[in-house]
Amino acid sequence: MQNLSITSKTLNLLQLILQVNFNAAVITLLISGVATILGNSLFFADNSDLYGPLANNMRLMMFYLCLIQVAVYSFYKLDHRPEALAALGIFLLLLIAALEFYCSINQIDVDDNYRQLLLYSGLSHLLYGGCAALRDPQHRS
Repeated sequence: MQNLSITSKTLNLLQLILQVNFNAAVITLLISGVATILGNSLFFADNSDLYGPLANNMRLMMFYLCLIQVAVYSFYKLDHRPEALAALGIFLLLLIAALEFYCSINQIDVDDNYRQLLLYSGLSHLLYGGCAALRDPQHRS
């Protein structure tokens, strides 16, 4: 009986840690997105001379990521479906490969902080959404 109590407390602590990390990832993604859209080099190096006309492509990508983040987070809060967060996490992780492809096609180097942001946000969304979906059986089909 005591093992069950310890396991339950451990799972609750893990869920709390994942939730705090997830919220930090959401805030980081939104702040970095807004900073990039506004041309601030708070998170990413300002390589406007390197990117030239492609600089707006990265700003547009961050704008869309902010919109997607707000939409999925709102859907999660309104409908209590953590699967949406896990799906967004997978999308963010796949976006790393898309960014690599974008860089190779356009023959440019993109700031590594983009990859790190997508990896951190993607894993945070996937872990929190996946664990919440597994833990909450009432929303599973």
